Amino acid sequence: MSPRMWFTLVLRYLGAYEIFSGLNNFVTAYNVHEGYYSIGASALAYVNHGVASAAVGAIVLLGAANISALLVSALPSKQTESSNTAPSNV
Repeated sequence: MSPRMWFTLVLRYLGAYEIFSGLNNFVTAYNVHEGYYSIGASALAYVNHGVASAAVGAIVLLGAANISALLVSALPSKQTESSNTAPSNV
């Protein structure tokens, strides 16, 4: 695998992780709303964080190939030998 493909894979992993983190914020918001968990922040703060995390995760997950194309240079293409010349290893 090329470095660009590895970077794309890592970006997709991070995007999926961020989406799951957003889901965790929604669960915490529900727990605060129902009174199972008391903290100084309101449930709306956790909902806002959940929406933001899910949005960032979706952007990174779906745009991983484009992001990696911007940040990681492509491997140089291999030059093919022409059929009229002798192979270079002979």
